[in-house]
Amino acid sequence: MNESVVVGWALVLAILTAGTVAVVTGSYATALGATPIGVAIYLAIGVGAPQLFVASAHESSLRLGLGVLAIVGAVASLLAGVATNGLTSEWGIGVVTILLIVVAGVLLTAVTRAFRAGFRATR
Repeated sequence: MNESVVVGWALVLAILTAGTVAVVTGSYATALGATPIGVAIYLAIGVGAPQLFVASAHESSLRLGLGVLAIVGAVASLLAGVATNGLTSEWGIGVVTILLIVVAGVLLTAVTRAFRAGFRATR
């Protein structure tokens, strides 16, 4: 499967999951990734899961490390939320920007690699 498709669907799934959790809990900051559970969702589903999938498909130790690091960050976010005010307490709005930059960077890298591979195949 094309890695850009995997990353794109993972981003859509992360947004839908965060939105669902936001509606269920009544904490709409979760959809923006401004709560511990929102950060964990975006890290685990939006970054970690697609990187682990792509790493297993391409046997890439760098992507495996990135995926594991994102999952560890998600667990750390959940633990920090439990240790402080709760999983739905608002942290701030800067986290969602960072996560979107990371996911967009991964997506753009995948699209660029696919374009280069296609371009080289036509030569």
